[in-house]
Amino acid sequence: MRSSVNRPAAVAAVVAAVVVTALVGFALSSSRGTAAPSTASVVSASARNAPETYVAMGSSFAAGPGEGPIVDRRCLRTGDNYPHRVAEKLGLELVDVTCSGSTAAELVTGPKHDRKHRRPQVEAVDQRTRLVTITTGGNDIDFIGRVISEACTNMRALGMSHCGSGRMPPPAPGPADYAELEASLVSAVDAIKARAPQAQVVLVDYTPVVALDAPPCRLLPLMPWEVEQQVRITEEMSAVNQRVAERTGAQHISTQALAGEHSTCGPQPWVRGFGSKMVFHPNAVGKEGIADLIVGALSV
Repeated sequence: MRSSVNRPAAVAAVVAAVVVTALVGFALSSSRGTAAPSTASVVSASARNAPETYVAMGSSFAAGPGEGPIVDRRCLRTGDNYPHRVAEKLGLELVDVTCSGSTAAELVTGPKHDRKHRRPQVEAVDQRTRLVTITTGGNDIDFIGRVISEACTNMRALGMSHCGSGRMPPPAPGPADYAELEASLVSAVDAIKARAPQAQVVLVDYTPVVALDAPPCRLLPLMPWEVEQQVRITEEMSAVNQRVAERTGAQHISTQALAGEHSTCGPQPWVRGFGSKMVFHPNAVGKEGIADLIVGALSV
């Protein structure tokens, strides 16, 4: 591991050198204000015309906002997200109910204030469902929101950006938060199994955002202790997925080993960095990379 003595100075130097040309593109609330109602995106498999379906669930890391064609504005769901790529590779009919801003609890309950237009995601599962993927949990513990808040706080302190509200970043999640997330995911998998006992359920980790062994860079203006905290949170989120998989018989696809290579400051980042639209969310390469991970795991 690198010495922590030089990293603060290095990070500060990198951050101070940044000239921000765009505000952070994390604007879910404003986008929802004028958008059309959310519906499931259904894509038929042209190659095999398979009668079996693949249901994709989760939040923005599965919905794929930031680049690519928008197929559902309310959920900022794109037509090139990893579920679309998986469906194409496997020749399955896709029912995509991923939605930016959703939580793990909402997979079963649906959003509290939008029941008319957005039903619980598990309702997309039926007897035809062969595969279900789930990528969620970050909104339950404010993972990406915390990274954005920390980055904006650092940039505002240096006078390099006015993004964010100026509020201090939220505290890190505790054991009770992870326990609640785990319970929500177990409930979701159980509900899926009840609706489609033969379906294969796959819990997919978030695309890597932070890594201890990646060098500091202008795309991730965090201080060393903030990087370390976010790494711990990422690892615990993955551990939650693993425990849920063990409890329910689902499959877990981890991205932890890929963080050094594909995090924001890695040599081949799978997420967009600070100053981008939908900052710290998967880019096109990341969407393809996650899709390949899933298809590879299912073929083993």
